[in-house]
Amino acid sequence: MGSTRSQDRLQPGEVRVLNEAKEAGLKHGVTVPLFGPFGRLCVVSFASRFDDVDPQYRLSRLNALAWQFHHAFTKIAPSSEGKCHMKVALSEREKDYLRWVEEGKSSWEIGVILRVSENTVNFHLKNAMRKLETNSRTHCRAKAIRPGLI
Repeated sequence: MGSTRSQDRLQPGEVRVLNEAKEAGLKHGVTVPLFGPFGRLCVVSFASRFDDVDPQYRLSRLNALAWQFHHAFTKIAPSSEGKCHMKVALSEREKDYLRWVEEGKSSWEIGVILRVSENTVNFHLKNAMRKLETNSRTHCRAKAIRPGLI
């Protein structure tokens, strides 16, 4: 999970984590950072003991899975900030664009498909992100899927 050369630049705690992962038989891994509102940072890590795994190849799917896990976890985990039960209503346009995001399409691709400008796509996606209090398209999509908004 790390070469000696790259471990020269790591802090002792980081080296310990890598050594423990190696002892556990893990060979490949990736950690997905999740940036939430108010500067909150969470991470979800994926690891494998198989040689033929390339987490970088599936990073967009792992990112989406990490957001889904995080969103589900925050629903069941106690929070010192309390839970917000606001009702969110997305416009049909916002839902359409998020469905295309779910298919892995870029704003430009969505614009071509729906015959609108890339700016129009970004405008509606940013509105959806604002309504759902998210900082990324992937998190927005994940948060919209859970309550059945899309």
